Amino acid sequence: MQAKRFKHLYGPVPSRRLGRSLGVDIVPYKVCSYDCIYCQLGRTTRLTSKPQVLIRTDDVIRELQKWLADGHTADYITFSGSGEPTLNSELDEMVGKASLLTDIPIAVITNGSLLSEPAVRAAVSCADLLLPSLDAGTEEVFSLVNRPADGIRFHEVIEGLERARQEFAGEFWLEVMLVQNLNDSEAELEAMRRIIDRMQPDKVQINTVERPSRSGEALPVSDALLSKACEILGPCSEVIAPGPITTKADHACESAEDALLDLLGRRPCKLLDITAGTNLHLHEAVKHLRRLMSKGLVISIGAATDPYYCLAEHEGEKRIQRAPSQRRKKQRTGVRLDRQQPNERGVVRQQDHDTN
Repeated sequence: MQAKRFKHLYGPVPSRRLGRSLGVDIVPYKVCSYDCIYCQLGRTTRLTSKPQVLIRTDDVIRELQKWLADGHTADYITFSGSGEPTLNSELDEMVGKASLLTDIPIAVITNGSLLSEPAVRAAVSCADLLLPSLDAGTEEVFSLVNRPADGIRFHEVIEGLERARQEFAGEFWLEVMLVQNLNDSEAELEAMRRIIDRMQPDKVQINTVERPSRSGEALPVSDALLSKACEILGPCSEVIAPGPITTKADHACESAEDALLDLLGRRPCKLLDITAGTNLHLHEAVKHLRRLMSKGLVISIGAATDPYYCLAEHEGEKRIQRAPSQRRKKQRTGVRLDRQQPNERGVVRQQDHDTN
């Protein structure tokens, strides 16, 4: 597979909430203010609540200019990443400069933990869409689910969310991630509803764990409980999980998923093995795995916190049956190309491989 073209951009990837979303990763892997029990990326490696320069604005904007100059498009340009984006103290400059480059809407996905800080609220003010999280209605459950860095207090997080809602001029969509037997009780949902009533977000999007998390023993709630939560959390609520992502995949997305299936056809892999073997960004790999699992093509096995992924039995059999004819085709193609250009045999074969 070709080498990564961008260091800080990934996708566009299909998203239930945002359609085709170009991800902008502005935080090193798992630098976060939370260590959420449900996190799909694993345990936080650097737990902090102090914003600082983590990735430079010029590096991000240079890549975005190149991506736009190549004629690419997306439904959203989304600042998120492998940790908490508001921990990058240059977020305000990045969002401001990005909004001047394109008419594509700018979104910021945040856990909301630092919105009590005026500088952080100012940093997201130029975005078109703000997507913070609320996973608890009480301090006790907040500590169990989000496992925050020292110094982060639940009441301050809620005050920050409410102030951000008042000050933010764009759309404000609140995500609630439900985890079985942790924040799914009726009492906890009612406590969240009281916060939501004060906050008045444009949308409340209810989600649940889709598979065993890599951060802890987090399990999904039932469809019935998702529906009940939707009723409790109010008229602006909607369920965005479970089920397959229905956004139409483009050629690049399909090519990435083919490469992922080919890799898993050779051997089971863990998530970090997949990113190394396919050159996919961590978030891209997770999104594509989610799509392939929803289609029944890939399954996870082994430890819940760091599983192996492999082809589902029927997909593996299909690829094994198809492999001999593919090898014969490549051999015939190689003979033909050798006859055409006998002095550039290696170059021709590499080019033929890259175009398939």
